[in-house]
Amino acid sequence: MNPSKPAALAGTLLVASALMLHAEPPRMAAGQAAIAFAAPTGTAQAYTSDADLIDVVTPAVVSVFPARIVEGEDAKNPLDQFFNRDLSGPKGKGGDGGSRENERVQGVGSGVVIGPEGWIVTNSHVIHLSNGKQADAVSVEFPDRRRYDAEVVGDDPLTDLALLKIKATGLPFLHLADSDGVRVGDPVYAVGNPFKIGITATKGMVSAVRRANLNLTTQGGYESYIQTDAAINPGNSGGVLADRHGRLVGINTAIWGAAGRFNVGIGFAIPSNLVRNVVSQLAETGKVERGFFGWQIEEPTRKDIEAAGLVSMAGAKLSQVMQGGPASSGGLKAGDIILAAAGQRVFSRGDLRFLSSLVKPGGTLTLTYQRDGKELTAAVTAGRNESSAVATSTTFRLDALPGVDFRKAQGGITVAQIGKREKAKTGLAVGMDVIEINGKPIADFAAAQAALTEGVNRVKTRTGLEEQTLAIRLPLNAEEE
Repeated sequence: MNPSKPAALAGTLLVASALMLHAEPPRMAAGQAAIAFAAPTGTAQAYTSDADLIDVVTPAVVSVFPARIVEGEDAKNPLDQFFNRDLSGPKGKGGDGGSRENERVQGVGSGVVIGPEGWIVTNSHVIHLSNGKQADAVSVEFPDRRRYDAEVVGDDPLTDLALLKIKATGLPFLHLADSDGVRVGDPVYAVGNPFKIGITATKGMVSAVRRANLNLTTQGGYESYIQTDAAINPGNSGGVLADRHGRLVGINTAIWGAAGRFNVGIGFAIPSNLVRNVVSQLAETGKVERGFFGWQIEEPTRKDIEAAGLVSMAGAKLSQVMQGGPASSGGLKAGDIILAAAGQRVFSRGDLRFLSSLVKPGGTLTLTYQRDGKELTAAVTAGRNESSAVATSTTFRLDALPGVDFRKAQGGITVAQIGKREKAKTGLAVGMDVIEINGKPIADFAAAQAALTEGVNRVKTRTGLEEQTLAIRLPLNAEEE
């Protein structure tokens, strides 16, 4: 691991067993998920002791085992028999067991039951193997050692969330709280399976809210974390961060320090309102739809702030606005400083990216922005990613490749400017035309944005008459194995 990386995913802990995925994952009817995962109303439960609260929370927390399926001779490893390795895992009371000999568990994470019919939320990175691919099989185990086959209903790497489903009813589950009400200083409880030692509870408080720009998710991901000093360690990923009323207020995801090897009192959880937004869509359609606004966002400089007639550095600058795109149609221009979105103050680029990501195509995002010393408002209707939109300025940036400026070119896009670090990591250089990414022709910004994925990307470039294919691993700050 790279010790210079300041933060890392709390992660899955490497160990061994699991069950097969099903081809057709279950779905909720349209509109049903919003009801099933709604924040509870009325007076919240008051607990007289932490022990009483943990007694309620713990039964709804599971260990999550991602596995790969091995074939042929690889499935008959004599070393497994020699060392008496348990490749099946414990068989649970009422569960499906885990007896397939060709399964090899690749890690352990945590998850939380959020519905009595077997709906379980965890982190996307928990159900992915070290090679970046989704696990061939996933199983979950309850604190009483019941184990069940789990189906992956949907997976959203951009928020690092995944939804699982097991065949069971009457399960203990946790309600999703309204995380907008979380305040710094609130007590919180982290429950998960760190280091595979078993379900463990720790206590702390909310240290900060709306932490963004940490680059903990996949390239181009959306972040707005709850920060806590409750102990979170490898294996806690996907586990619950509960409030004083025993409700799910966050999904524990990452820790800061020593490349994520151990806890130093700075952990991060995905807020429950984002969890609700994502898992509701995954439960109904298996995917998450996000609106397209046709803009590029960056942090404003002091010069930008002064030119806009502002004092505070809070805000997000629109560095590019796509002609004919939703932002342009809503009256926004390059150089505008966004101060608020959806009724919430925007402190940084990450805030605006996150808030706009919650809007589906056809939805409206209300904005407050500053231009030429005047505070203005706009209502922008989100579209879908339209490849016909073009930048009104000369260059643009892709979310996955910060530090690289591109401009439209005949038959593709051209590198207009690139930082020294990005050049060393990607092999790109000024003047290179990017004509193909992962086998897909690149004609414009939208095509390039859609083609880039987490992991190694095959990027075909042209310089003059010479063509070459680069292998670019994303995100650029990913640790090297």
